[in-house]
Amino acid sequence: MKLPVDDETLHAWSKLLALTEEQTATTLQEIEKTLRIGYAHRPTSLRHLSFEELVADMDVDELALMFLATGLRQAGHPDAADTVELRGIAARLQAHPESG
Repeated sequence: MKLPVDDETLHAWSKLLALTEEQTATTLQEIEKTLRIGYAHRPTSLRHLSFEELVADMDVDELALMFLATGLRQAGHPDAADTVELRGIAARLQAHPESG
């Protein structure tokens, strides 16, 4: 899976969360699993795009949020991960009240 960030950025995020190489790999696997579930249920208007094309167009901030939440779980902080996800949802709803 080709992510919309470089390896240096992923390494910095992993270092920030104090993840081991194994935890980082598991974090990336969990993110891919989540994205593939979303891909399987994508709207008809996106059916012509491959998984790789959709991931390449992924918003970097969205990936950062996914990495933070998933990485926090890998690091043993599930409550912090839940808080990050809830704040992300709340921020999205505030930014786009018509989609809520």
